[in-house]
Amino acid sequence: MRVCWSVGLAVFALSGCTTVSTVSKPVELPESPSSLQAWSLDGRIGAQATDKAWQANLYWEHAPTQDRLRISGPLSQGLVSIVVQKDLIYVNEGKGDETLSRDPDALLKQRLGFAVPLTSLRFWVLGIPDPDYPFEATGNRDDAAGGFRQAGWVIHPENVANVDGWMLPQKIRAEGPGVKLKILADNWTLSN
Repeated sequence: MRVCWSVGLAVFALSGCTTVSTVSKPVELPESPSSLQAWSLDGRIGAQATDKAWQANLYWEHAPTQDRLRISGPLSQGLVSIVVQKDLIYVNEGKGDETLSRDPDALLKQRLGFAVPLTSLRFWVLGIPDPDYPFEATGNRDDAAGGFRQAGWVIHPENVANVDGWMLPQKIRAEGPGVKLKILADNWTLSN
């Protein structure tokens, strides 16, 4: 009787061990969106400054060495191409109007009438602060995305959605000195 009881207990213990060993590994969550190396955003952009406001279509392609932006009105009217590589910016407004500068923010301020920190904006559209500058969380939360203040701007990521396992905003509101930007991402394409 004791032998049967001992064998039964051993079988029970071993069956518990085999059950534990068949449990699958937990799913690993993706790293922060800052680790995305290549992506594109197809959407719209709107800007409102004290004396003017405009809206346009936006196509933004980010790669490790450069950012390419195409901003245009309906039917590609007024197409402007912007290429940024580190501290170099190239702007082509068509019809031979091309500009090259080593100060992207100053050139954009000259062209737009207000400053836009394009190097930080490439992080902000992902819903995250630029890692090169300090930031402060605002405590406002829309759709599980936290807002933050950075470099004199207040950033509000909204309508966060799962894009290939990454939580990315479908809308960004950025408010800076004398300007409000709104970027709507109709489509994200991730190339990692």
